[in-house]
Amino acid sequence: MSAKKSFAAIVLSASLVLGGSVAAMATESTEVVAPVSAPAASPTPKAKPWQEYKAAMTTFKTAMDKFKADRITFDQAMQAHRTAMTAYMTAKKPINDAFKATVDAARVTLKAALAAATTNEQKSAAYAAMKAVVTTATATRDAAVALLGPAPAKPVKPVKPSRPVAPEKPAKPTPAPTIAPN
Repeated sequence: MSAKKSFAAIVLSASLVLGGSVAAMATESTEVVAPVSAPAASPTPKAKPWQEYKAAMTTFKTAMDKFKADRITFDQAMQAHRTAMTAYMTAKKPINDAFKATVDAARVTLKAALAAATTNEQKSAAYAAMKAVVTTATATRDAAVALLGPAPAKPVKPVKPSRPVAPEKPAKPTPAPTIAPN
């Protein structure tokens, strides 16, 4: 223990002796020294993630209100579309029924002609007559459907806005582990 005490005494006396002379040297100096200016650092804006998040949430809430209003409008437009589509299909049904009746009658005629046919030419003529009837019926149906106009267009569904992601909270610093003496 006496070595520790003597070392501490030496350090203390050296600091007293040298500390005074350094202070004396600093006061004795008469030389004028120009102050050194550090380059002016421009202040950088500090990131404010929570304020940005709050602004994004305000924008999100406005977009969500608009989405809710658009959804109500969309629901009304869909109801109108269903009504228009029902009317369109009701108008189209007799056209399709007439086409089907014509094609069914042509099939019955074809079967009767094939049953009565004895030569290949008669069978070819029956098939050609069937094809001509179906072609005419198809053209008539397409013309009638074209007079109805295009089918009602389905309204576009509004897109739901996406919620902004909250910034991460800063992690709490963990204390450094202390080493326990053995």
